[in-house]
Amino acid sequence: MERLEFFTITGEDGNEYNFMFVEELKIKGKKYWICYEAFKEEDSEDIILGDTVAFKVNEEKGELFLDAVEEDEELEKVEEEWKKIMDKVDIDENEEFVMIDSEDDIIKENGKEEK
Repeated sequence: MERLEFFTITGEDGNEYNFMFVEELKIKGKKYWICYEAFKEEDSEDIILGDTVAFKVNEEKGELFLDAVEEDEELEKVEEEWKKIMDKVDIDENEEFVMIDSEDDIIKENGKEEK
């Protein structure tokens, strides 16, 4: 089973936003992450995937920083490259996801907890 990577970022507005990492693109020496917005269903372990989002990846002193792609021309290049490789990225909606609770280092798979 493939492990899917989820992460949370805090926006400038102070709110937290969840994403699922899909693919890393390299365009003219710059890195971009293609991600899906991820929403946890209330009263459930299910995760709903939303819109596709592109982030520019900047690395400083070994730390990653994700920035919005703000320039139209740059965003168009990222979209073109993503469309070229989209067919090889396969997310099966029926696939069972593995979720990691980083606070307790517990892996939750199909409702079962393993330590």
